[in-house]
Amino acid sequence: MKLDFSGKTIPEAVFTTCERFPNKVALMVNRGDGTFEEITYSQLMDKVVRLSSFIQRSGFEAGEHIAILGHNSPQWAIAYLAIQTAGCIAVPLDSAQRPNELRHILRYSDSSAIFLDKNFLNVLSDEVEDYFPDLPRFELQNIDIIIDTETSPKPPRFAKSQNDVAVIIYTSGTTGAPKGVMLTHKNILSDIDFMFRVITVTEKDTFLSVLPIHHSFEATCGFLAPLTMGCSIVYARALRAKEILEDIKAGGVTIMLGVPLLFEKFYSGIKKGVRKSGFIGRSIFGGAMGISKALKVFSKNSGKLIMKPFRNKAGMGGLNLLISGGAAIKPEVVKFFNNFGITCSQGYGLTETSPVVSVNPINKIKAESVGPPIPEVKVRIGNPNEEGIGEIQVKGPIVFAGYYKNEEATKEAFTDDGWFRTGDLGYIDKDGYIYITGRLKNMILTSGGKNVYPEEIEEKINSHDVVLESLVIGRKTKGGEEPFAIVVPNFDYIDEKYGSMSESQIEALIRGVIEDV
Repeated sequence: MKLDFSGKTIPEAVFTTCERFPNKVALMVNRGDGTFEEITYSQLMDKVVRLSSFIQRSGFEAGEHIAILGHNSPQWAIAYLAIQTAGCIAVPLDSAQRPNELRHILRYSDSSAIFLDKNFLNVLSDEVEDYFPDLPRFELQNIDIIIDTETSPKPPRFAKSQNDVAVIIYTSGTTGAPKGVMLTHKNILSDIDFMFRVITVTEKDTFLSVLPIHHSFEATCGFLAPLTMGCSIVYARALRAKEILEDIKAGGVTIMLGVPLLFEKFYSGIKKGVRKSGFIGRSIFGGAMGISKALKVFSKNSGKLIMKPFRNKAGMGGLNLLISGGAAIKPEVVKFFNNFGITCSQGYGLTETSPVVSVNPINKIKAESVGPPIPEVKVRIGNPNEEGIGEIQVKGPIVFAGYYKNEEATKEAFTDDGWFRTGDLGYIDKDGYIYITGRLKNMILTSGGKNVYPEEIEEKINSHDVVLESLVIGRKTKGGEEPFAIVVPNFDYIDEKYGSMSESQIEALIRGVIEDV
């Protein structure tokens, strides 16, 4: 579906939806007893406009930066949209960062105020008092009290242009200080538009918000995208599988964004349940999965009907789509869920690209790939080797405006002819699908002049059930490096499969895995 965001800012795009579906539920939070606190689209628009009025009346000028620190919640969403409705720029902060890191970002982002969860008041109190004694602080939990004071709200003061910066997101890179990625209204709305042309979503869908909302993946795809389509969003109460499955069932969730680890835990949990169901249960499940897989040749939706009783038992009866991002997901997990009757699509992106660059179309998924580029986005492979592997480079309206107050880093992020350098290595197949092989900085050059990609080795090692996680690094040798693997055994699986094993036996088991790779 193609959306018309012409000339609109992010809050204007959301307000259009509010006017189309005023009585539809926009945001939902499970009270824990199966009932939900709900905010309709008309209520959402009213709250955002009133909080925007408070921001303006408090003296904050258009273009000022206002930070947000908190967990996923309707209040976080309202604050984000209100900041932009007041013509200001949102600066989402990572709630997992240490106080000194948050202090650094508050300073270098030039934030004029901060909305934050009351849980973080004590954590940040010393940092803010010592370094920002005059920084206004507003509790997210008090937003409704603030809103009630705005009996005659000032009109919205939207940004003047789609090309104005909407948000500055600080990346948590592995090296150096965090960099502030400036994304414009056009960057983010373009990404939403292009993504919806590939992934079918309607106003009847309900999203589960479980990934950290300050990350660009959740912010764009799990927060703003649903609100521009008229979907409902259920905020997960916790990251524990039990509560997530309860929220999915009670909230009627149909779409879920996640990282590979989360979906792999679901996958392992289902397999464990099947193993415990006895011979007959295992046989029935295995037979149904086999039939589902075979019938996919004739119908992509075969698994939805055949596997429905098993999905219901797993608490996933209403789920239609899983979208994985953030890291590579095991192909076997993608294939399992697609045969299980839940479409599982893997995508690729970075904060600097708003974030989605590519995604597998739901009618033609390649489990090993992150899919072809989304419409109107160009991807090329820079300096490919004889295997066609090189740096993935991107061009299009989704590419960021630059790093805040860091012209040198911005210049380094682009090629001389204007392509964004992702720093990721990969190749493109004959169908235009992208495959990630590793990070440019992680590549190991052996003494024989061969390029070795640690991520490829890690993927093969991690495919073994006896392995929980692995890390491959380059160890210096004469004339180059050699790959060296650090492996964490999956002790739960080993105990279940082999019984009690000595340390030397487990080590031998793991060595066998590495030698097999």
